[in-house]
Amino acid sequence: MYATNYFEELMLNLMRSQSITAPANLYLALFQSNPTDSGTGGTEVAYTGYARQAITFSAPAASGAGLAMQNTALITFPEAPASAGTVTYVAVMDSLSGGNMWLYGQLDQSLTIQAGVSPVFRAGSVKWIWSGNLSTYYRTAIMNTLRGTNCSGFAPYVAYCNGDPTGAGNEFSGNNYTRTAVTMTAPAQQPSGTALSQNSADIISGVATGNWGTLNTVAIYDATSSGNAYAVINIGTSYNVTTGYAVGFHAGDLQFNIN
Repeated sequence: MYATNYFEELMLNLMRSQSITAPANLYLALFQSNPTDSGTGGTEVAYTGYARQAITFSAPAASGAGLAMQNTALITFPEAPASAGTVTYVAVMDSLSGGNMWLYGQLDQSLTIQAGVSPVFRAGSVKWIWSGNLSTYYRTAIMNTLRGTNCSGFAPYVAYCNGDPTGAGNEFSGNNYTRTAVTMTAPAQQPSGTALSQNSADIISGVATGNWGTLNTVAIYDATSSGNAYAVINIGTSYNVTTGYAVGFHAGDLQFNIN
């Protein structure tokens, strides 16, 4: 499944101190065509007696290079009194009618709704797998909003590192090193279908009074020290930061895309 524009923007707005309020309930909806990233497209099934059905998700768990969650129980829709077309997509909604779409995805096999048949989804058949540069901590926290847990927004800080600080790398320390506060733009939808947020102004670190080390990675943290990494980015080039040097990024250099 894929996150909709609505959900993508909630994720990015965490870096703008806007929390995600977990939906009280979630429902699976059936679609005869693609609802798209906008969450407003497609044609939802509408046979007599049809209703979205409650869905609950498992705790996020490791899956390859990412995390995955899936429906925990059998989901059974009302019996169709007559043939009602073919289901090609499903979506996760926060209301029995209307509301916001959080996730959507195409079925591996289309489902033809026939008279006298109840559409059924087995436990584990509706799955969201998510990988990328967001930290495991924040991917877990965001995915858990679909399990009823709010996720707090934060004021972001840039950390300068030699390698991934959540793995084998290290954040710089000493010699006048501190993280740098950063302000992020409101998320904007891109032609590629991703939501983009970027630093709205130039970022300049303090001046090193000694050797910081080799800079090849930056991370966004939710605190001035310690805290949790939101995202980790390899900048693709290495720079030796030593006495008298500072680290800087122009406005728009730090870009975060979520799809």
